[in-house]
Amino acid sequence: MNFNKKIDSKSRLEINNNINYYINLIRTKSIKLLNKKFSLTDIQLIDSEYLFPVKEAEYIYYDIINKYILDKNGMYLFFINGFYLLNFFKKKYLLSINDIITNNKNYCYSNIEKFYGKSIYNNDTLNLFNFFFSKDGAYIFIPDNFGFKPNIYIIYIYNLNYDYSIINPRNLIIIGNNSKAKIVEIHESLTNKICFSNSVTEIYSRKNSNIDYIKIHNNLSFFYLRDKTFLTQKKNSTCSVSTFSFEGRLLINNIKLINLGNYSKFNLNGLTIIRKKLLNQLIYNKTLIDHLYPNCESYQTYKSILYGRSKVFFWGKIKISKKANNINALQKANNILINNNAFVYTKPELEIYTDNVKCSHGCTIGKIDKNKIFYLCSRGVIKTVAKSILIFLFSKEILKKINIQNIKDLIIKIIIKNLDNYYLQKCYVS
Repeated sequence: MNFNKKIDSKSRLEINNNINYYINLIRTKSIKLLNKKFSLTDIQLIDSEYLFPVKEAEYIYYDIINKYILDKNGMYLFFINGFYLLNFFKKKYLLSINDIITNNKNYCYSNIEKFYGKSIYNNDTLNLFNFFFSKDGAYIFIPDNFGFKPNIYIIYIYNLNYDYSIINPRNLIIIGNNSKAKIVEIHESLTNKICFSNSVTEIYSRKNSNIDYIKIHNNLSFFYLRDKTFLTQKKNSTCSVSTFSFEGRLLINNIKLINLGNYSKFNLNGLTIIRKKLLNQLIYNKTLIDHLYPNCESYQTYKSILYGRSKVFFWGKIKISKKANNINALQKANNILINNNAFVYTKPELEIYTDNVKCSHGCTIGKIDKNKIFYLCSRGVIKTVAKSILIFLFSKEILKKINIQNIKDLIIKIIIKNLDNYYLQKCYVS
């Protein structure tokens, strides 16, 4: 069976008469692009019988999701193995993509046709793969002149019964003119099954908007997660994206920002703590900030703390076009290696085509300062506690940038748990 027939046989489960015309049209285009870009290995992947998980009964998860209700006033979108938990916290502006398409939500179609899937022309094979085979994802639309006060939570729970599943979540987030929102996205696995989650998020921040987006990857020791975020920013908008990665066989955090307006600001933060010593865990943090308009600011701060044989790769690129004057851009990456087997590779890049800019980048790689450990020990602090305190203080710069208190508390608990220090846990609880 040739490539076109193989991919078409899989797609028949996805395309039906109820689906929006635009989705059918763009999926047809994606087939042509996939045909050009896929390799023989990718074709074998398409031919696998275990490619997608099957949707299970919704009621069996109602008890599980209770522990993820982090905020009683928050708005939630729950996804189990990539499928939306229907009829749960359903609101007009917070829906699932599949719900919009299959249940004919006409009031959403203008946004779907204007924004959904526009990034497939980004020369990214896995993005094409995600668009064509995505079962579902979050749809969040904040109308113009609307300050959305409740925090929004997108919770992806993986409870798989067999290895080698492939899941393709795809989120669409639109923040209207003069509007603001705080969004938290959590990926967590309840089992140790091997899985590949190919997640794509498209974010559109309109004029004078403000979005604070936090991503948390936890309990993914046997997971291969590729998290790609496309963010388009308009005039006078402020965007902040913070990524916290704590476990993962392979985690790829890929963020691309396109600046399309004057006087916009962008903050990008990342914290990686890999604790488990017996597993080879890899974290890739790849960023691209493309400044196309003048008088803008962007700041990137990434920190990592590595144990065992874990490895972190950081590629950060700032691109400034000829017309983008008066740009203030900063990029820095700080890393602590707890032992000799941990590894960090960094590659900062500045691609500047104009003169009137202020850009800088910096990187540090090292171990915990022995003098600081000695100082704390001389004050009566146990050596293991002293190390944990210094590691915690190292991550504090990123924690200060979290504006949602209950999420800050959750991340602090995860950090302390990863430090595996009884005395530090006891101090925090008290």
